[in-house]
Amino acid sequence: MIWRKRPGDHRTWGMRVTEAFLPFMGPASIRRTPPREIRPEARARDAELRRTLDRVTGPDGRTYVVERPAD
Repeated sequence: MIWRKRPGDHRTWGMRVTEAFLPFMGPASIRRTPPREIRPEARARDAELRRTLDRVTGPDGRTYVVERPAD
């Protein structure tokens, strides 16, 4: 079994499990650069969407985006 400690293996149980999944899931993605600035066009689009749309949660727990009624 891959979780069993072998002689001379000083890794913890969690590290052995993590390394067993690496071939399938790959290493963690860590961004080492500062985040990029949001462009003004994207900010304007976001503001327009927030002004005209509402997020509503239905009785079944699903979330829907609906247009706000005109005032």
